Amino acid sequence: MTSASARPRYIHCLVVALLLGGCRASPPAAPVRVVDLLREMDGAEQRPPGAFHLTEYRRDDVSRPAIAAAVPSRLTVRLPLPRRGVFHAFVALAEAPAGTVPVGARLRVGVSDDRTYDPLAELVLVPGAHGWTELRTDLSAYAGWKWSVFYRPDRTVWRVVLAVDAVATGPAAVLWGEPEIETDTESAREYVSRRQRMR
Repeated sequence: MTSASARPRYIHCLVVALLLGGCRASPPAAPVRVVDLLREMDGAEQRPPGAFHLTEYRRDDVSRPAIAAAVPSRLTVRLPLPRRGVFHAFVALAEAPAGTVPVGARLRVGVSDDRTYDPLAELVLVPGAHGWTELRTDLSAYAGWKWSVFYRPDRTVWRVVLAVDAVATGPAAVLWGEPEIETDTESAREYVSRRQRMR
């Protein structure tokens, strides 16, 4: 039986224990795809023209829908970006044509507002590498509230740039497998509504 003097301390400890138990971090929610870049191809700027096509490509028994891109090339997609957004793709070198020496390529992801260009990620694919390589880069600086009177990223239509450069002389093509922009559930709802208003 609890004494009268110990009862307030006991109740205090019980309340603290309940609060701490309720404050445990919940597991992170699965990301939500809000932009499928395969579906944005028709409106994208392609340099050089005709250097891109949609395909289904298999590497190491894993088949993915992909954008096949010649080397060198640049694909630019204009769109607003979601809060807490992340660019995500699986990339690979396409098989070299028969009778040719395979060469590597450097992939770059960046964001532009028509005045400045921010490089965000770079990856070199070398011949002989098998399978898909996962590529992720944070886009959260390009949406949401910021400490600035003039910078309003939610109102900007950004240019997401997927670029490929040759690292040696020779024929090469790369694959941007399942390229997408993802975010959390709450930001996805806000983004869908905002993008519809901006159209």
